Amino acid sequence: MGTLKNKNKLVIAAMAAVAILLVIAVPFVSAQTVSNNASTNVKTLKAKGFAYQEINSQTVKYQANFTLTLQPTSTSGVIKDFDVTGGTVVVNGVSYIIASGNGAVRTGRHIFMLQAQGTSPDAQAVTLKLEGRYFWMGGHLYVARIGAKLQTDNADYILLMRAAVRV
Repeated sequence: MGTLKNKNKLVIAAMAAVAILLVIAVPFVSAQTVSNNASTNVKTLKAKGFAYQEINSQTVKYQANFTLTLQPTSTSGVIKDFDVTGGTVVVNGVSYIIASGNGAVRTGRHIFMLQAQGTSPDAQAVTLKLEGRYFWMGGHLYVARIGAKLQTDNADYILLMRAAVRV
């Protein structure tokens, strides 16, 4: 058995640092399911995470998830536009129906944003505004970290989520 030289020790330390960064940086996706309807080019973005609401100067944390259906409208250039054609946002067991919206993907910076409108269970208007940073996971799978705001008549929620989509 030989001894390690300083150069080899440095390489091993660098590889360990990169492995730790990848574990921290890559979102957890194994619980996510993704789908893609290739015949109509419709994409389904699914996300899970948490919603935060401030009540009486205290922050309350809820389970949250959403499923949004996206239809690309322009696919050329650095900025690719899409329409939100439907979906559901669930916060603490309450479902908000998303009816329409639009958004854009900026490929050079690996970011996307959208704004969508819908209704709450009591037929009040809600607005979902989100932006995220996406990462390529291999093949046609992309994952994202998302920060969003769900505005309702009763309350506003801050959403922090992880998502996946096949393109």
